[in-house]
Amino acid sequence: MIGKKLLAEQYTTIANATEIMNARAVIDEMSYENGCALDYLNKFSVLTKEEAEELYKELIGLNVEKKDAMKIIDILPVDMEDLKAVFYKKDVPENAEDILDAICKLI
Repeated sequence: MIGKKLLAEQYTTIANATEIMNARAVIDEMSYENGCALDYLNKFSVLTKEEAEELYKELIGLNVEKKDAMKIIDILPVDMEDLKAVFYKKDVPENAEDILDAICKLI
């Protein structure tokens, strides 16, 4: 990584990252670090990419910020205490119950 510049940055879900890394594993031999990352992603990926995208659209419709929506999708909080952990630096939204209902419908 020495001498390389960061060209872009975007948030993604574990489900999407898993799909990207699995596609790269088929095409090319992976380095040790990428293999460890893929192993981690496969262990902790709960949703499919399609399910994650569906939940993302629903969360954005509930006025959740993009970064927070991605974290909610990765963690999948099932109660208010878990949801508070996602919003630990800011106030929990007023529609927190709607957010939890959207998650519970999916899982």
